[in-house]
Amino acid sequence: MKLGILCTMMKRFGIKGFYNSQEIGLGRALSEMGHTVIVYKGTKDKSQVETIEINERLTVKYMTMPYFVAHGWMPNHLIDPDLDGLFCFSDQQVFLPHVAGWCKRHGIVFVPYVGTTYSLYVNTLRGKIMDEVFANTTLRVYKHTPILAKTEAARQELINLGVRPELISIAPVGLDVGVLKHDFQSYDRAALKRELGFEADDVILCSVARLEDDKRPLELLELFRRVQDRKKFRLLIVGKGQLRAQMDEKIREYSLEDKVKILDRVPYDSMWKIYTASDYYVNMSEVEIFGMAIMEAVYYHCSVAARRAIGPSLTLKDMRGHCLCDTDADIEAWLTSDYPSEEALTESADRVVEDFSWKPCARAFIGQIEAQRTR
Repeated sequence: MKLGILCTMMKRFGIKGFYNSQEIGLGRALSEMGHTVIVYKGTKDKSQVETIEINERLTVKYMTMPYFVAHGWMPNHLIDPDLDGLFCFSDQQVFLPHVAGWCKRHGIVFVPYVGTTYSLYVNTLRGKIMDEVFANTTLRVYKHTPILAKTEAARQELINLGVRPELISIAPVGLDVGVLKHDFQSYDRAALKRELGFEADDVILCSVARLEDDKRPLELLELFRRVQDRKKFRLLIVGKGQLRAQMDEKIREYSLEDKVKILDRVPYDSMWKIYTASDYYVNMSEVEIFGMAIMEAVYYHCSVAARRAIGPSLTLKDMRGHCLCDTDADIEAWLTSDYPSEEALTESADRVVEDFSWKPCARAFIGQIEAQRTR
């Protein structure tokens, strides 16, 4: 079949060269099943516009498109009209009815993929407006369209909003193992720490997250301040956002300039160094939808302490060497206790590769196409 994957999310989702791309990971899995796949990825940066052939069956088209905040609008003429099915990373994207209508007119099976239905700007005017817009646009599509949900929690959100349960199937997010560093264990961790500006005996806590309220970076800084002397802790953050100025101010106020490092971005082909050099990965978000960085940290044998949320509750369930935490105090306790065994970390890394690939999601997408064609 000839298949399309559409991502109109215009924030940091899948920025070229900086993330383990969900859309490319799914595309790779579908291409390995013998299908021809085109990924359509919106970008704000005109310099990133290009077409890349990942393999003989997988093509990625980066293109600019009109957008409103994080919501992109894919012009009709940019999508191939002879697709058998179009998989769309949808969530709250307000232009989804436009895409669904275009697919219907061209006889293309449209399959939305949902990780959350609520605005991340909780209890704000902006969030309330976007939730209202969603209710009057995209939600109406969901109520009449078979859907793939990333998690059981996302499925329950949809049901609570009035979507019929029989329309929703669960297809978990996967890790694109093809772009990970496979020989990372052959590298000297002490040398990697020094390369990042730390000492060999530093105990590095890392976090890869936007510096915005929902990721709770200021709370992470407070936590680090409390535990910094319990071991020779250092904090390494990869991310940027509206809280950067406050973070810098607090770092100066607490005299942590020599213990905390913030990097705006790290090219994806170097991210393995961050995880491999770090001892712990800390995820403070209480609303984490999935947490691709969490899975990457597990893969690279970096012990994860994460607040309990939709994503971590699924990916870290029964994972030895890692900890789901109900409070920030639980994270502190994990960081300051004995370090997990290498056996536990290896076992969890193997499970991530086995349990969280894109193959189940790819099969679910094909199943939706076949089911809708027989109706």
